[in-house]
Amino acid sequence: MRTTTRAVAAAVLAAGAGFVAAAPAQAMEIYDISDATRIAEGAAIEGSFTVSCTAGTQIFVSLNVSQRVSDGFIAHANHSDQWTCEGGEVTLPYQAVAYNRAFDEGPAVVSGFIQECAAPEQFCGMGTRLPLVLINIGDQAD
Repeated sequence: MRTTTRAVAAAVLAAGAGFVAAAPAQAMEIYDISDATRIAEGAAIEGSFTVSCTAGTQIFVSLNVSQRVSDGFIAHANHSDQWTCEGGEVTLPYQAVAYNRAFDEGPAVVSGFIQECAAPEQFCGMGTRLPLVLINIGDQAD
């Protein structure tokens, strides 16, 4: 019980002295995840996504793409990216290589995660899991 009391007292003193790191502003958001284009007959896909973020923060994004393909199998791919935000909105490309099955033309689901870390303290917030986004995968127009 003494250990708990000491820990609480130390936390209160640290907070009073301003030593507790503040969470970054939750201004980050991913939106406008584009449809994807097949590369090499579905061995990979590419598209783009838009992020809004706070200037000077480190942003980490992870996108997962899944699609039901022939015989009930699932094609799956992942894209991750990390950069220092310059503020406002930025549109970035994504490229994802299929793990186990080639992607077909048709609907797919994108899920993912975004996290913003305040610089220079590098305090990272909890991050945000993205809602499922339905995209369409197609071949590049000739």
